Amino acid sequence: MMEIVSYAIFFISLFILVFFVALYVYQYYRHTKLLHAIFNTNNDILISDIHTAKKAEFRLKLQRAGLSQKQFNEIVFVSVLAGVSIISLIFILDFSFLNELFLIIIGIAIAIAMPLLYLEEQIKARIKRINNDLPIFIDLLIIILEGGGGLNNAIDKVTTEGESVLGPDLLGESKKFKNEFITYSSDVAYTNLVNRTGSDAIATIVGFMRLSEETGIGVKSIFENQAQELKAMEMLNIEKKAATMNIGITFVMFIFILPAVIAMVAFPMAANALMPGF
Repeated sequence: MMEIVSYAIFFISLFILVFFVALYVYQYYRHTKLLHAIFNTNNDILISDIHTAKKAEFRLKLQRAGLSQKQFNEIVFVSVLAGVSIISLIFILDFSFLNELFLIIIGIAIAIAMPLLYLEEQIKARIKRINNDLPIFIDLLIIILEGGGGLNNAIDKVTTEGESVLGPDLLGESKKFKNEFITYSSDVAYTNLVNRTGSDAIATIVGFMRLSEETGIGVKSIFENQAQELKAMEMLNIEKKAATMNIGITFVMFIFILPAVIAMVAFPMAANALMPGF
């Protein structure tokens, strides 16, 4: 009975693998054809009204993770292949029923959950990289604004010449924002920037910039206040890590060092008690 179930699981996994390969080929063809028809050479992820809400939400997550549909399909392919490989172990090695069932569950979980987990981790990592570069980006904007340059000129200057001090994620978002700010209305550019990045810090800056347009407050003063807040928040995070460092060191000592010290003392005593005079 278990052999029949194993074969059934194997063929189901094989079918899933073939399905995702076909889906990958179809999505790649559709993605390339759509981009060629609309933008010819632009390889950005598009969010269009023709897609359903779930597809739009998924494409937004891909944007925030900095991944294309092709890259995500490759991750899905690798995950399914890894899951099938783990499930295939039950045909190669001799396991008990519980171990075989455990391998099947692990293989299916990897095939299904790994792409989504990877996507979420990439979103968090990209937001963290953007937030880390944001104070430097704002400082550079302030320097140019103090020199008499406008906001568009400052963004263009930092985007063009900031590769040595800024990461590619924030620079890429800056280029897109600059193009949208010139092409569309400022409200559209602000909304797209917040949606693409998913960063709360950028959302706060955008909120103040919108307030600046409505009230006439200088953008320079807004950037200065926001830069100070970001630096203060970063310093606060460093202080928190420093405050919890002693707890981490103590935990490591109790888990790894203390048992070794106890073993070094207890084992000779136990050996002397078991074999006196040895």
